[in-house]
Order: sequence, then C-alpha cells, then structure tokens
Amino acid sequence: MDDSLKYLESCTQVLEPKDDFRFPFHPYQIQKDFMSNLYKAIEGRKLAIFESPTGTGKTLSIICGALAWLKDHEEREIHALEKAISQLELNKVESSTDWLSAQIKNVANDNCRRELQLRLNNITKKSEQVKRIKEKQKIHTIRKEKPDENKNIEENDLFLKPVIEEDGDIILEDFDESYDEVLEEDDKENEIKDESVKIIFCSRTHSQLSQFIHEIKRTIYKENIRVVHLASRQMYCINKAVQKLNIQSLINEKCLEMQKSSSKKATSKSDDGADTKRRKKGEGGCCPKLKNVTKLGERIISDIHDVEEVLKLGEELGSCPYYASRQMVSDLAQVVVVPYNTLLHKSTREACDIKVENNVVIIDEAHNLLETISHIHSTQVTGLQLTHAYSQLTQYRDKYEKRFTPFNLLHLNQLIFVIGALIKFIGGKAGCGPNEEASLRVLDAKIYSVADFIMLAEIDNYNIYTLLNFCEKTKISRKLHGYTERYTPLVKSQNMLKPKPGAGMKAFIQDISNKKNKKIEEQKPSPVSAEAEQVIQGQPLIQILSFLNNLTQNYAEGRVVVSRQMIIGKSYIKYLLLDPASSVSDIINKARCVILAGGTMQPVSEFKDRLFSACGASDDRILEFSCGHVIPPENILPIVVSAGPTGKQLDFSFNNRDSALMLNELGRLLINVCTVVPAGVVCFFPSYDYESKVFEHLEKNNMLQQISSKKKLFREPKMSSKVDTVLAEYAKTIQSKNSPINGALLFSVVGGKLSEGLNFSDDLGRCVIVVGMPYPNIKSPELQEKMFFLKENVGPQAGREHYENLCMKAVNQSIGRAVRHKADYSTMLLLDHRYGKQNIQELLPTWIRSSLKIEPKFGPVLANLVKFFKYHKVKGGLSS
Repeated sequence: MDDSLKYLESCTQVLEPKDDFRFPFHPYQIQKDFMSNLYKAIEGRKLAIFESPTGTGKTLSIICGALAWLKDHEEREIHALEKAISQLELNKVESSTDWLSAQIKNVANDNCRRELQLRLNNITKKSEQVKRIKEKQKIHTIRKEKPDENKNIEENDLFLKPVIEEDGDIILEDFDESYDEVLEEDDKENEIKDESVKIIFCSRTHSQLSQFIHEIKRTIYKENIRVVHLASRQMYCINKAVQKLNIQSLINEKCLEMQKSSSKKATSKSDDGADTKRRKKGEGGCCPKLKNVTKLGERIISDIHDVEEVLKLGEELGSCPYYASRQMVSDLAQVVVVPYNTLLHKSTREACDIKVENNVVIIDEAHNLLETISHIHSTQVTGLQLTHAYSQLTQYRDKYEKRFTPFNLLHLNQLIFVIGALIKFIGGKAGCGPNEEASLRVLDAKIYSVADFIMLAEIDNYNIYTLLNFCEKTKISRKLHGYTERYTPLVKSQNMLKPKPGAGMKAFIQDISNKKNKKIEEQKPSPVSAEAEQVIQGQPLIQILSFLNNLTQNYAEGRVVVSRQMIIGKSYIKYLLLDPASSVSDIINKARCVILAGGTMQPVSEFKDRLFSACGASDDRILEFSCGHVIPPENILPIVVSAGPTGKQLDFSFNNRDSALMLNELGRLLINVCTVVPAGVVCFFPSYDYESKVFEHLEKNNMLQQISSKKKLFREPKMSSKVDTVLAEYAKTIQSKNSPINGALLFSVVGGKLSEGLNFSDDLGRCVIVVGMPYPNIKSPELQEKMFFLKENVGPQAGREHYENLCMKAVNQSIGRAVRHKADYSTMLLLDHRYGKQNIQELLPTWIRSSLKIEPKFGPVLANLVKFFKYHKVKGGLSS
C-alpha cells in the first residue's frame, strides 16, 4: 500500500486557489483573502490560526474556502488515480536480459496498479450509490408508517416488563473479571476502508452548528455536498422510554444494551442455522427504533439537515437518528458537524466512529479552546455527591445483599469503601451526612499528583480499573437509578451506621465482617434540601465514576485538587488537567490540517506554544492569518479611560476597587456617558459580586436615580431562564419612540451569560464599557499550579502570560459583542489606567488596537464621544 500511495503522490498536482470561491454574493477583499489562505492551509497540511472579527462573514468564508478545496481535491484524486493506473500499465517490462528482475518489477507494478484500481473503484461505487439515493429521494413520497399496535407497549413499558423475581430488573448483572465481552455493535471485518478526505467542523453548541448548516444552505455547494450533523444519543433518541432516563450516561448504557439485545434477538431467529445466543436474565427487549436505520440515513444524506430536521425525519420513519447519522458519517458524509465534546474527548470520538487521520479539522469559536479541552477532561465531585452516593449504594446493597453473587458483592463493597475513603479524605466519616461538620475543622485547598492522592486517600490497595470494569459490566449506574426511582422517597441521604475507625484494606475486611450479622434498620426518610434533591436526581455515582476514570488516565499533567470546607457537603475533590495538548495530540498529529478559527484569537502565542508546538509541530507547519474588520475606521471609537470626571486615576485592582472614592468616580462616569451616548449602553463588570456591590453603592448614594433619569437600568440575571426576558425588555426600551428617557443601560458580567454568543448590534450596543481588568483569582490553588506548570514546562514568563491572557481574552469577547456588520458603529471604553500599558494593548484585537485612543483625562473622552455620535447623526447612521 505504501508503494501505491507514493506512486499516486508522484502523479498528484499541487492545488492553487482559484479566484472564484462560489461565494453567495460579491465578497469583500478580506473575505477573498480569508478563503484563499484557508485553501492554501488545507492544501499545505498546515496547523493554522484564523482570526476574522464578527460581522466579517467568517462562517461563509470558512464554508466556501474549505468546500472549494474539497471539490478540487476530489477531482484531483480521480485524475491522479487514472493517470497513475495508466502509467503503471505502460511501465510493464516486456523483455530483459535479467528476466528475474523484470518479473519482480512487473509483479510490484501489478500489485500497485490493483491497489490504485480498487481505490478508484471505491470512489466510483460511492458516487453511483449517492446518485441512486438522490434519485430515490426525488421520487420518494413521504408516507406515514402503519401504526404498530405494539409500539406503545414496547416503548412505555420498557422498564416495567414483568420479571421472574421482584426487582429483578435492578439487580446487578453477572460480572466475571476474566471475561471481556466482544462488542457486537458493528461487523467491520469486510468493511471497505474509506480513503476519502472529510471535513470535520466543530463548534461549542448545537445551535452554532445548526447556524453553520443553515449557512451552507445559502451557498451553491448545497446541491452536491453531503453533510451529517452528529449529536449525542441523549439529543437524538426518539425512544420515549429511554428518554425518561434523562441522564446521558444512563441513556448511552441503556441504548447499547438494547442494541445488543436486538442483535442477539435477531440471531436467535435467523434461518441460516447460526447458533442461538443466550439472553441475559432480566434483559430488556430490543429497541423498536432500530428499524429503517439505512432508510433514514439515506434521507439524511440526500439533503442538508440540522438536528431538528433529522429528529423530525426520525419520528416520521420511526427510526433512530443517532445510528442513522453514525452510519452516514462512516459511509458517505463529506462534511461532519460535531460539538466540542464529541471531537475533543478521545473515547467519545472513537465511540462515534469519527476518524481524524488525514481529514481536515476546523474548530470554530476557538478562542477558549485550551480552557475547553482542560474542562472536558476535568471532573469535580462534591462532598454532597459523595455522601449521597455512599448512602444510596449502602441501602441498595443492604436491601439485595442475599441476591448478589459473591463476586458482585465483593466489588460492590469495594466501591462503597473507596467512596467512604474519599469522604474521609475531605474530613468526614464513611456514612456521614452532607451537613455534618468536618472533623479537621480547617479550611484549606491542596493539590496532589494522582499517585500521591491515591496513596494518601488509602485507595491504593484497590484496582480502580477492575472497579470501573465492574461498574460498566454490571450496569450499576442504571440499576442504582432504577432503585432510587422505585423507592423514592426512601432513598435519601441517611446517616448510615458508622464503621469503626480504620483505614485501608484492613478496615475494609473488618467492615465486611461486621455486616454479616447486622440487621438492616428501617429508617424514616428525612427531609432534604432542593440542592440535595438535585444531586440525587442527577445520580451522583456517575460523576464519581467519571472522577475515578480520570485517575486511571496516563496523563503526567493530571493533578487532584482537594478543597476541605467546614461542612462536608461543601468540600470537593477535582481532577485537573494542566496540559490540554496531551489529550488532543492525536488530532494535531494525525489530521491532514487543523484550523482554529474565531472572531478574536489574540493572543495567538498560546495556541502556537501550548498547543501546536507542545504536540511536536514544527514552526514551518504553523500558519497565522488575521484579517481586518469590514467596518470603516470611523465607525469605532475604542478609548482607554485612565481617569474619572474628577480627575481621580481609575484603578480597579483588587485592593482599590471597593473604595468609596473609586465607586463614586465610576458612578459619575456612568452618568456622563449615559447623558451623551444614545440608545443602548452595555457595562461589563469583573464578577457578579462586584456588579452587586456597585449597584448597591449607586443606589445608596442617589446616583442610580440620576442614571435612571437618562437610561432605564437592566441587570444581567444569574438564572439562564431569565436572560431572554431581560434582553427583550432591554431592546423594547431602546426601540421605544415615545420614551422620555434616552435608551437603556445594561449591567453585565465578563464571562457571564451576555459576554459570549449574544450580539448587541446597532442601537443595542452604541457603547460597551469594561470596568477594570477581569483577572482571575491569583490565590486560587488551581491557577497557581497551572502557572507553575507553564513556568517549568514552557518558559519563565509563560505562567504570567497565561494569567494576563485569561484576563484579556475575556475583555476581547466582551467588547466584541458590539459592531456586528459593515454599517454598524459603536464606542468601547476600557476603564482602568492599566489598559494603557504596551504589553496589555498588544493583547487586544488588531482592528481595535489600530484605532485605540489613550486618554489620561476624562474631558477628552467625553468630547470624543460627543463628536463621534454627532458625526454619525449627521451622516444619517443613527436609527430611529
């Protein structure tokens, strides 16, 4: 195969970007530059960072640039294969004095030609298959399936089927440590290897991915491109009985069980004489939605669909959208659209059969990619979760102790003991309640290496791998979920009988022996808080198993943070991944090309140093591209405001920001700004606590009344459910023509619900204010460990740079909420003299930095604001 690929490469021409990218309208020059550089980056197998400010048509530029390359590449591959096969046929040695060498060369040529011909045949077959599918869909008239009389019984009674023994469905499955079940989900022995290049597009949320798909529909590429939007089982499941589980890991587990059950059931009924496979006792029936998966897949691939449309098709056919989409990802998709978690988490990616090798990976909204990777691979368990899980498992064991196999009982007791050891490590006792006081009565937070934590927590005598395998094979998470659902409200956090003091394996053996003659005492359920109820419903064991799984990962950069509080339930243990590069190195090294795209990618050094270079990439493979904004320079006015109206220097550092003088200066500044700025003003604070403090101070000192006479004040809600209501009222106030006030002022929080993803275009954001510099808490043990790690592994200043980058990335996202299109205009006020430092200014986006004004006094700031809005009013840009 290597010889054939080398020969094919010698027949392959290098692609150059064309002038016409089939953009849906006449592109700006910066869009042409973006598409051209993207095309070159993919062709050149680069690791690239692309910055394109919001409002510049970034998404369409990505689509047209990438799909133009894909189409050209597919045509090139066919031409190269045909050329290589033709040349190999001509290269046959007819005669030679050295007949043996000639024969060897001919055999090698024939083998190479056959491999290339097989590859060309596969491309032809796939093309013909797609044609047949599309023709079939053209003449297809949607007819509803005849209702299945047994459908409701199958779905709704899935978990209520009568069993031979009471509660048989929630007893642990048999577990044999020496037996490793063979996955029967897919038979890939005869599968033809797919050599075609795919584009894998990734973004944070499914709504952003749906927007990406809708943008594809605006282009000419929609006619001939095959797109699959892949989502989780939880999002795509249409089996109502499985949906009731409500928790993703439980849904995954049940889905796999039913899928295997379906396979087993089908085998037992086959007519080809195959051996009948034994079904496990108590096993649920097969999923009725596994029918018509191929038919649904063909419907999906024949047109471009987002998640909602795929779900609708699945409901129409009564077929599983998850497996239909997965099948198309493997078989026919050219573009695969996935959320962050699916791509960046290796086991999830492999479970979804997403291959990155030789494919193009495009990650959009990548400004916080490093933090996102670390977050995906980190897990936190609270004392509340640990105590509830311990209580649930103990009650479950005590109720069914006599019905478990000895092997299951042994491992269940080990799991309970490990959780008890974790409770002890945060200052509690195994079996204690979450509201009990910690035995140490000392507030502290410490960080350990994984090896040190396992030893100090005294769980080093237990094989965590075996315990996790036991939990997976016995389906304990779902069994415990069924138990807690069935016996609610009995299964609450009860103060279990305390074991005698002890630790390690000796205490475990003593604990087991003590339970032989112990009577289970029925206890009345005690009332639980809303927070505790949420933990119980959320199945705390799942989070604990995720944490234990992290302890088994081979990440030298992993740490365990232990925060001990006065109350056990408030304490927590967290697995922390310090180096995100270690978990995504296979993507960086195996993909043909990786594109990181965003509206604001500054500072790009962290992507180069901490991601690409950390994965071993050479400097010549790393590419950076940044384009300007489509808006003219006169449409933005960014100002560093170094002093307030009375001349006091603005310094919102931690030591100064709470002073009455600083708060008064801020109040006076807001009154002045609200007087001269029309329509909407959005003011970002470093935290919710500081926003509350400022609000209370303004209210107490009658400044709030003065602001309210100019603009109606709104505040960002802490509850996500109230965000839309607040935004609607904010917009309604600004758009009101008969209002006596001059628009509205919105208090928001950097890194909050309004600082990312929401647009304050036109009158909604004529001025964006950032109060102070939102540095994270430098005293945080996690941040200190991260900074120390970077200092030791990247460079002497890397830790400090990371600290500043966290701050400025948050600032950049906040000020990027305004100016969303070419005709839009806005001002940005950075309230703190520290923004005037050169090293801080370099971390701002280029399009902001090029127009930035540094004003040491407030008078010129106000004058510039008046002049700016007067100009746009005369120009006619001010909306009604």
